Amino acid sequence: MSAQLLAVLLAFTSLCAASEPDCEELVKPLQLDTHSPIFGKWVLHVSSWDKPGLKSDLVAANSSWIELSPSSQSGSISLYWADRLNDNKCLQGSADVTVSGMTSHTTFNINNHTSYHEGKYYATCSDCLLSEDTTLLPDGKSKGRYLFLFTRTGKLEPSELETFKKQAVCLNFPPEFYFLDSDLCPDDRKTGATSEGEEPTGSAK
Repeated sequence: MSAQLLAVLLAFTSLCAASEPDCEELVKPLQLDTHSPIFGKWVLHVSSWDKPGLKSDLVAANSSWIELSPSSQSGSISLYWADRLNDNKCLQGSADVTVSGMTSHTTFNINNHTSYHEGKYYATCSDCLLSEDTTLLPDGKSKGRYLFLFTRTGKLEPSELETFKKQAVCLNFPPEFYFLDSDLCPDDRKTGATSEGEEPTGSAK
């Protein structure tokens, strides 16, 4: 092998290595406990999915927010959520999340439809929350995964978005993303209203 060809190959190898994300540094799971930084209100900014059939569920919502708070029950987190749908209707409700180490399990009952979810949270940008959500079939097998990036304000810096895209690569998500807007549903708990069509409860799996 000539010296010139060897130099080209070495340069190409170095370039490829430099372009690959440092996944060990980018994907660090969060421990879910009473001191967890995940508590509070979060606005969904961007999401991804790993199976084509999951996209339709994501694009049905124009905006979404959640609120996570400590529960009085040991090993649980209280979740409240609100989605503004494409027809401008608001759908919202609550669920209890069971926690085991770095993994959460939640059952949602929305309009008489039950769905089961396994969640993991990862360290990411300041005032951001990165959540990997696996939708489970009744037999416990995976239907597919979502990747959600929430922020406190609904806004995101370009550099933070690039970090999210690298994290998506590390977690084996395709480069497809759905961005939501910031026209959020009001909190029915404060107004005393009930969203049309709402089944406002969920239970821990």
